[in-house]
Amino acid sequence: MSVTRFTAAVVGGFLLFVGAGMAQEEPPVKLAFVDVQRAILSIDEGKARLQVLQDWAKPLQDELVALNKEITALQTELAAKQAVANETTLAELNRKLVDKQRAFEDKQRKSKREFEERQEVILKDLGNKLNEVITRYADTNRFTAVFILKPNDLIYLANSADITETVVKLYNERFPFQAAAAGTTK
Repeated sequence: MSVTRFTAAVVGGFLLFVGAGMAQEEPPVKLAFVDVQRAILSIDEGKARLQVLQDWAKPLQDELVALNKEITALQTELAAKQAVANETTLAELNRKLVDKQRAFEDKQRKSKREFEERQEVILKDLGNKLNEVITRYADTNRFTAVFILKPNDLIYLANSADITETVVKLYNERFPFQAAAAGTTK
């Protein structure tokens, strides 16, 4: 009976030793977070390409503002002439107002759709490159996982766990900004 206990003790000790050895070989869990929105707005290419997109949208916005002013002027004129003008004049003003409102809505929808399409192309391209940079950094530094940082969803985050600034620096090194390439939004 003592031999059986001795054997059990040796086997148990061996299993504890192996288990402890295996536990020591497992790398520690390393987690990191990246604020993707802040990264895209901070990288040189992101700043430039989003500025090109805004510059493209500015004339469209100006046109919408002008159309809105025309609509307001027609509404004011229609209200002023409501009591004194004949039905034909009022109908003509009303038709002009409806035409301007339709033109405004159509222009607004079309501009919004085009803007979103162009923005999506830019964000997809930047996102793919950003993902490449993050993956390389995470592999090199043996991170277990890298999460997208959503500041409103966190109660606490250690400064060392937010690798956004490091990723921005690495992105700018890996994909140096070229002004000629920034002009392409679509």
